[in-house]
Amino acid sequence: MKILTVDIETRPNEVYTWGLWNQNVGLNQIKQPGSLLCFAAKFRGERQVHFHSQWEDGEKGMARKLLALFNEADAVCGWNSDKFDIRWIHAQFLKHGLGKPSPIAKVDLMKSVKRQVALPSYKLDFVAKWLGVGSKVDTGGFGLWLDVMAGDPKAQALMRKYNINDTKLTEAVFDRLHERGWVLGLPNHSITDGDVCPNCGSDNLRCQGTRDTKTRSYQRYQCRECLTWVRSVNSLPRKASMVVA
Repeated sequence: MKILTVDIETRPNEVYTWGLWNQNVGLNQIKQPGSLLCFAAKFRGERQVHFHSQWEDGEKGMARKLLALFNEADAVCGWNSDKFDIRWIHAQFLKHGLGKPSPIAKVDLMKSVKRQVALPSYKLDFVAKWLGVGSKVDTGGFGLWLDVMAGDPKAQALMRKYNINDTKLTEAVFDRLHERGWVLGLPNHSITDGDVCPNCGSDNLRCQGTRDTKTRSYQRYQCRECLTWVRSVNSLPRKASMVVA
């Protein structure tokens, strides 16, 4: 299974405004809408990190590179990626006349953590530090974005470092969550590989009692590798015929 971890950076909207607080910006006040600034992407298990930027490849060049990577992947992983990264990327495909990517599983790690674990913050930097897998690169704030847009080579180099580190950090969080079955939304390994753990693909499963519903009973298993709980597809034979309300 090819899992692509991706992280994007965007340039802000440039607008005309008279105030600094609680402003309503009209369409005729937009000087230049925001756009994709750069992205970093990495296939899990590979050393290479793909980095492309507006200043090196142009918007359309980035869109073409992203589409090729998406078409190669079985799943795309990110942090808050369903709400942010994926929608921005799709906007680039549409803007530059490209088709939709091949159907893929979307794995938003922030959703995996937020739905299952109570934490004081769900920002990538906090969760990564909490899990002990690393931290984000300090950018120094919004000034970096201004310098990048102004064409400063040193700022562009720092943005590249920041973007690549975010992708590696997201993959490190994925690895920590995946090794114990906490990642939601992954493709099911057992569809293509048979009687294996749907989460990690291991065939090292052990019987662990049954899972009972109102009308059926199923054999329950636990993966010895990632500790994921699964059940059999077919129900166990009934002990007696009965009517269930």
